[in-house]
Order: sequence, then C-alpha cells, then structure tokens
Amino acid sequence: MKKIITFSLSLLTFCIGYSQNAPINFELGGQGASWTWTTFENDSNPALQVVNNPSAVAPNTSTKVAKFTALQAGRPWAGCESLKGDIGKFTLSASNSIVKIMVYKSVISDVGIKFVTDSNASSGEIKVANTKINEWEELTFNFSGKIGEPSSTGISQIAIFPDFNLSGRTSNVVAYFDNITFSAGNALPEPTVAAPTPTKPATDVISLFSNAYTNVNIDTWRTSWSAATLTDIKVANNDVKKYSGLDFVGIEMVQNQINISAMDLFEFDVWTPNSTTFKFKLVDFGADGKFDGGDDKNHELTVTPTLNGWNHIAVPISNFTGLTTKSNIAQLIFASVPSGTSVVYIDNVMFSKAPVYAEPTTAAPTPTKLAADVISLFSNAYTNVNVDTWRTSWSAATLTDIQIASNDVKKYTGLDYAGVETVTNKLNVTTMDTFEFDLWTPNSTTFKYKLVDFGADGAFGGGDDKEHELTLTPTLNAWNHVAVSLADFAGLTTKSNIAQLVFASVPSGTSIAYIDNVLFSKKTQTGVSKVNAETIGIYPNPANNNFSITASNTIQEVTIYNALGQTVMAKYVSSNFADMDITTLPKGIYTIKTTVNGTDNFSKLIKE
Repeated sequence: MKKIITFSLSLLTFCIGYSQNAPINFELGGQGASWTWTTFENDSNPALQVVNNPSAVAPNTSTKVAKFTALQAGRPWAGCESLKGDIGKFTLSASNSIVKIMVYKSVISDVGIKFVTDSNASSGEIKVANTKINEWEELTFNFSGKIGEPSSTGISQIAIFPDFNLSGRTSNVVAYFDNITFSAGNALPEPTVAAPTPTKPATDVISLFSNAYTNVNIDTWRTSWSAATLTDIKVANNDVKKYSGLDFVGIEMVQNQINISAMDLFEFDVWTPNSTTFKFKLVDFGADGKFDGGDDKNHELTVTPTLNGWNHIAVPISNFTGLTTKSNIAQLIFASVPSGTSVVYIDNVMFSKAPVYAEPTTAAPTPTKLAADVISLFSNAYTNVNVDTWRTSWSAATLTDIQIASNDVKKYTGLDYAGVETVTNKLNVTTMDTFEFDLWTPNSTTFKYKLVDFGADGAFGGGDDKEHELTLTPTLNAWNHVAVSLADFAGLTTKSNIAQLVFASVPSGTSIAYIDNVLFSKKTQTGVSKVNAETIGIYPNPANNNFSITASNTIQEVTIYNALGQTVMAKYVSSNFADMDITTLPKGIYTIKTTVNGTDNFSKLIKE
C-alpha cells in the first residue's frame, strides 16, 4: 500500500535534525563568548560584556562570565538576546526542559529567561528571583510546562533578563551571569484510569477498537509509512493503543473496507500529556476499492485536546465535508503537534448512530427582577443590549434561533465551544452582583461558561485582558437556572469592558444546549424600601405615546428606567394622578418607580 501523499503535515519536519549548543559558559572555546549578543530596552543599550569572574570561588570558579549593566533609565524588562542560530536549533522536551543559570547581583530581583523561534514566536519568559547578593547563586527554571507548545519547537534564540525589576531601579544595576545548562525534567505523565466505557447499543456501533464491543477486522494499527511508535498497553486493565514519537500514523482496513453510510458519528477517546493539536483523517477508496483509483475521498479534522485527561471526541460524520462517499472507508490517520515528540493514548475508536434526544417543551421561567436591576443580553422579559454575535467565527458549534412555547431560545448543537461577543458595545457590569442564564440539555455532562474583560484598552490581547471560567454539572432534560456571584469569577479582576462570553460543553462536539435569559443582575432591587405598599394603577399597558398613573395617596415622583437600569425620564408630582408623555422613548420594556409618601413602588410598562 502506498503512503497517502496528500496528508496535510509536511514530512520535512520529520527529517530535520535539531541540535543545541550548550552549556553556555562564556569560556574561550566554549559556548556564549563568541556569540553575537544584542541588548534591548536598556536606554542607550550598552553592549553585553564577557569579563573576568568577579568572585571565582565555589559555586562558580569559571574564568569568564557575562556582565550586563541594567541602566536606571532602562525598561524593567531590559535584557540581552543571542543571535538566532547561535544556540543552534532545538525543541523543548523532557530531556532539556530544566534550565539553570548562575547569577551574581547586587540586588534582589527577578531573573527572566525566554526562548524564541526563527519566526519570533515565544511561549514567554519564566522568571525566578535570586535570594543572595554579591555572591554566586544557581537559579532553576522549569520549562516542562511549555513542552509541546508550538513555539517550543524550532527554538533558535535565548533571551536573558538579568534584572527584571517592575518596581523600578534607583540606580544602575550590574549583574553577572554564567553556566546556563539544560537537563532532564520530570517524565511525561501517563494515564492511570481507563477511558469511560461506551454505553451505546452494539447495534448502533461499528467498533474498530474497544473492549466494549466486538471489533471489525483491522489490517494494521500502524502502517509501514507511519512516523510513530505503537505499543499495545493496558490502562486499569483496559486495552489501549499508545503512540509515542508521533508525527502521523496510518490505520488501515483495506482488506475489510467499512460502509459507514448508516452511521452518524465518528468517536474515539484520546489522552495526551503534550499534544497541542490533534488531527484525524478518514479516507474512502471509492467504488473501485483501490487507493488512488481516481475516486478516493478524504477529509481531516482538528481538535485541541485537554492535557492529562481523557478527551472523548465525537464528531458528526457530516463534518467531514470532503468525504462525499462513505461506503469504502479504508484508512484512518492520526497526526499530532508537536511533530515527532507527541505521545497519545487511543481507545474506543468507532462509528455510531446518533442518539435521539428529548427536547424542551416548556419555556424557561420568566425572570422577575426589575429592569432597573438587570443588564440583559438575551431574554424576552427585558430590552436586550446589542450583542455582536451569538456565534463567533471561531466557534465549534451550530446555532439555531428557535422558539419554545412562544419564547425565544438559542439552541447550540454539535457544541464544543461557542463564543458570544459584545466587542462593539462592551458591558460595564461593575454595579451588578450576579451572572445568570437558563440551560436545558439532554446530554451535557459538564457545562462551562467564561466571561472575558478586554481591559481599559478595550482590545483583545492588549495585555490587560482578564477572564475566568466556571463549571457546572447540569440536570439533564430540565431547565437549570444558573445564578452565580460575579465574585466567583476570581480571575475577572476588571469588569468594565466585558466583551466575550464563552460556552463550552462535554461531550465535546456532540453536546446540545438550549440557552435563555442571559443577564447580569443586582441582588437587591434598586431603591426598594417597600414594594407595592401602595395600590398603583398604570393604564394603558402596553402603551403607545402616553400612559397615566394613579395612586390612593399623593404621588411625589415618577421615574422611568430602561433595560440597562438608566434613568430615561423623571417627573415631580404632587397629586394622586400623573399623566406621562413617552413619545420620545423607543419601544421596549421599562420599569416605573412611583414614589408615594416616601415609599418606592415598582411596576413594569411595555411601550409598543
């Protein structure tokens, strides 16, 4: 069998050799001294110097060291960087992710190290503070958490921040550094629990690999043209396929091609400690049943797996849009980034029929909070603020606007995650106490919701973005009213520029969620000292351009609030009757506050 030449990952990366120039010790004939170093963000940027060791005693008896002078007028992150390629080219892995450096400084402050690729990509610096002054000290930087990130592959440059001092310098700081080494970090984690056992009826499944079903015949789980190592192992007494050193791997069923035209979903479980991007491709050999016979069809999909946990992937077969024939499935291909170093564990690979789920027949309960106490994104009970989109272009879900019992509802199907944006009209929720929404789902076992504030600059990725995600386990086939304190969003330390709301669900890609009554609210009703203590009459309601208010006692004031809680009209009155002209107000739902004998009474008014 020939190898598929249309596979999307370039094979060149598999052939490139990487090497690393270390340790960096600045000695004659060693690494560092002859490199080209550039200083940055340091005012006049005096050059990095290679000088005699100012204190050639243990723990550092080196002859030569690097000397960096951080100027008082320099930026807190002033530093130096090697010329691309001087350090060689390498990929962070378990064998080199522990980085150590010796420093000799006159102040206590952070030291930072950052790695950069040829394309200037970087996972960012790691900072560690020295604890000694005027003597050598070895600092340790653990980069193992960055293994597998795209910017950790093809590293060709190192940047050093000898005095990363955000408090500011009161004078110039001379810092010496030396003996930068790379060593093995912790071994990659491995799964200790098995993937959840599938529960679908066997009649609804074509199983390629699972202890739960009788599997069809597979020619091979690793073709000769694969770039990966396959090991058959057991996890908690359950059979699992382990692929290590994975770039791509081919699975073939050429001798027993599979007809999946009656199936709805492709499913599998994947566990990985370091795969940041995981790809899977289905290939149909067409009616002639031969590779490259002119009628082959294929399509590849991509997921971003959660590390160190089982990911259940279940995607509609219709998502493989290029797979226009489905009667002769002969190949399945897995691929991963980082190429050649990924480790993945695979279980429960199957095609299945989609279950038939129940749907809600009753609407979510109508919110009863006063409009003055609510910022509504989506609800028939209030006037909603402008939302840019309820499904961003980067969402992994299908959105349908439906009605349930004459009530508007957002329905997300095939849900992995869905972005809702208010970027054009960012929300200031600093006066609100609670975030609320109603959720109905037939199959979501874990539901997540995240709020994102773009910060004072109002721009995504501007450096001051804040966000926090919360998780719930919903009751299935019933409306779940979610109302959580904004204080529970601990990472959301700013709340003046809310620009994104993100919903996510497990199982990824097959969850169904119905959403209603999305709003921010206050815990208590504004200005309420006694609600409905007075009999208030409002007519007509709904109203067009005018309405009247009557009370059994003297009305002092009438105040009208819009859906954002803003005062849009106020009128002083000194009788038990008030005629209100609302010609200038737009259509919508308003809150009317009628003050009688010093007591505030609240009512709702609809303007048509």
